[in-house]
Amino acid sequence: MSPIVIKFGGTSVQDATAMSRAIGIVAERSPLRPVVVVSALAGVTNALVEATDLAVRGEIDEAQKRIDLVRERHEGIGYELIGQKADFYASFLAHLRKHTGQLTDILRGAALVGDASARTRDKVVAIGEKLSSVLFSYTMRTKTLVGIHVDSENVIVTDEKFGDASPIMEATREAARTTLLPELERNHIPVMGGFFGRSQHGATTTLGRGGSDYSAAIVGASIDAEEIQIWTDVDGMMTTDPRLIPGARVIDLISYAEAAELASFGAKVLHPKTIAPAVQREIPIRVLNTHNPSARGTLITKEGNEGRGPRAIALKKGISVVHVTADQMLGAHGFLARIFEVFAAYQVSVDLVTTSEVSVSVTVDRQDRLDEVASALAGFSRVEIEKEMAVIALVGRDVIGNRAVAARAVGSLPDVPIAMLSIGSSRLNLSVVVPEADAPEALRRIHASVFELEGDASS
Repeated sequence: MSPIVIKFGGTSVQDATAMSRAIGIVAERSPLRPVVVVSALAGVTNALVEATDLAVRGEIDEAQKRIDLVRERHEGIGYELIGQKADFYASFLAHLRKHTGQLTDILRGAALVGDASARTRDKVVAIGEKLSSVLFSYTMRTKTLVGIHVDSENVIVTDEKFGDASPIMEATREAARTTLLPELERNHIPVMGGFFGRSQHGATTTLGRGGSDYSAAIVGASIDAEEIQIWTDVDGMMTTDPRLIPGARVIDLISYAEAAELASFGAKVLHPKTIAPAVQREIPIRVLNTHNPSARGTLITKEGNEGRGPRAIALKKGISVVHVTADQMLGAHGFLARIFEVFAAYQVSVDLVTTSEVSVSVTVDRQDRLDEVASALAGFSRVEIEKEMAVIALVGRDVIGNRAVAARAVGSLPDVPIAMLSIGSSRLNLSVVVPEADAPEALRRIHASVFELEGDASS
């Protein structure tokens, strides 16, 4: 029987109660031969980033206070969960103090030179997942589950793009099968931290913020898992953000393509990269709620629901719109290529694109090099930038096949200034760009016009 991969996010392991609940979920699924992937405890990664920044500024005592708080939090949760097993607790404390001692040494070095490279930062933040996975595995043993801690650096092999590494899948597949499958054959339950791995040259690397989902998918693809389960704090993927629309509904079944589109346009349930490894191996992904384990959740498959039309709405804030205009564009060859060469040169990715005879408008979410991009474009065109914008993306297979849907969506915004309107070439999304201040109201109107008038498009 193929194994499953179970991934728990930071809020699902944030304290003793949450971790006990998560371990109960693993226990119920132990006959399915699970491999467990856990995030750092909620807030720990941010604390480690803050400690690194303090150290770089020379505030090593303040940085050490952050490390001490992280250590004390894990000690406290560990005592509550495994303190009654003195030998387990002592062994856990030895691991904990070893890793937090490494943190102190690394940050003292950063303070000494007044800098922390991307490689150093990866080494620091990866320790959050190491601590949570060690704690999780020790706690499992007190529940008569044979949890075996596995270092993710022995499983996930990556390139050396520190802070945003990509897996080398052939090497990872070999490492994962060599490391994990023998443990499963012994009826052990491997527990590993998400978010990080190791380069082929031995350096600790991270997969980007939110990369624990990605880790789970990489592991699932590498061991040919039957299913990848992403356990979080909501009942599944929803028609939109329930914090903005309390009436948002859970989507029972959705395709890889639709889920990936939603993730890329800001849906928070899944990390945008998560889908790719599962798609390649056609492994279903199920999104479930740790706080409500009986909920059906959302199943993501290759085909999804074969029905057409809108499935959900995503909102992505912090966007800038770059308008590029030049009279010489009319009838000219190579002008578009020249524009996009500028964005490529400054490593600024473009999301949406619209064009006319003499102008091009694009959206970008990277702001730090926008002035340099504008300066380069100004050498051969007129440039206007609108900042503090948001993209609202209506997503679904053949989302505008029913023209009334598009008419209602756009027609619900008569008094909202629309900077761009874009239809994806895949016909998977209809996107509007509006000022960020208007985005919540625009989202509410579109959701009401599409889902509340159309009925339940999410099932």
